[in-house]
Amino acid sequence: MKTSLLVGLLAAAALSLPAFGAEPEPIVIGASIAQTGAVSSLGSGEVKAINLLAGEINAKGGIAGHPLKVVILDSASDPQKSVLNVRKLITEDNAVGIICCTTSPESMAIIDTVQRAKVPNISLAAAAAVVEPASERHWVFKTPPLDATMVGAEVKDMQKQGITTVGFMGASDAYGQGGLNEFKKAAGPAGIKLVANEQFSRSDTNVSSQATKAVAANPQAILIWTTPPSANVAEKAVQATGYKGVIYQSYGVTNETFMRLGGASLDGTRVAVLPVIVHDKLPASLPFKPVVEKFVKDYKAANGGEVPNSFAGHAYDSVKIFAAAADKVLAAGKVKLSDTDAFRAALRDEIERLDNFQAVDGTFNFSKDNHSGLGASSAVMVTVQNGGYELVK
Repeated sequence: MKTSLLVGLLAAAALSLPAFGAEPEPIVIGASIAQTGAVSSLGSGEVKAINLLAGEINAKGGIAGHPLKVVILDSASDPQKSVLNVRKLITEDNAVGIICCTTSPESMAIIDTVQRAKVPNISLAAAAAVVEPASERHWVFKTPPLDATMVGAEVKDMQKQGITTVGFMGASDAYGQGGLNEFKKAAGPAGIKLVANEQFSRSDTNVSSQATKAVAANPQAILIWTTPPSANVAEKAVQATGYKGVIYQSYGVTNETFMRLGGASLDGTRVAVLPVIVHDKLPASLPFKPVVEKFVKDYKAANGGEVPNSFAGHAYDSVKIFAAAADKVLAAGKVKLSDTDAFRAALRDEIERLDNFQAVDGTFNFSKDNHSGLGASSAVMVTVQNGGYELVK
């Protein structure tokens, strides 16, 4: 009797343990990225960066012995498709964290989904509304800096040049509205007047009417707030009017598509960019410079010499943040990966506690009131010159 009981207990124990030599349970992160559609030029680098860091992590033994599995789905630049993707990643792939989305409209669309499911999400989009107020975005974080940070750098540059009147041309979506709102907040105290406000769809191929109206207001500068290719369409439309003032673009243009479509006509355009864009010109005093340089070196080596853009940096940082938080959760030993709901909650809490965290986009200092985490050091003013970027002196 005792022998049969012992055998039964051993058999039960065997069922609860992984088979000898079995692979440890993977940490699954889901990602919905715009690989096709209007903003596919942004999503391409994001996918490459995600795969790059996931590969590096797994080559070093994973996270606390667990392999990292990133499931990437194509959002087709469509907010509704992103919602469907995120639902699948949560319910079917059992992801403990989500990276979504490439754009602000997509990121706004999935907020309710991740909040209801109680799954931490890191957005790759710029709009402040994605993470603000933090009390209403409990499960949502983002890696790009706030619009206010990037707009602030450009407004300071305008002040230095004595610019007092600006015309705004922006996308008629969350990204464009975010840029407009932050410009209005910063412009007034800086003594700058908004004299024109024209909007257009990112899919528009002709915005000559909006450009003509903006130029007619006689602004000393025009600020364009969208992403390629619509950013190129807008700048060409402004130039076609014969405008001789200064043209500013949002940091959403910093990819190869913008340069390729604009060519030499972009020379003189002023932009506030992320550190990765001028990685070889950063001062040695910046604590995140080594991280930026390593990322650029590794990315180029993995992609035939291709130079990463800021969107690739956002995606790389999202994986880096999830990995760091997951390592802390597992090291604490209080929550098992197999308890998905508890692990998701613990992962969220550890992200919120990350501070002085050096990454490609800068130094992150998250808190319960700040789910963006980046400061002013993440914005660098440049001018476009000869197909590249030069630091503003």
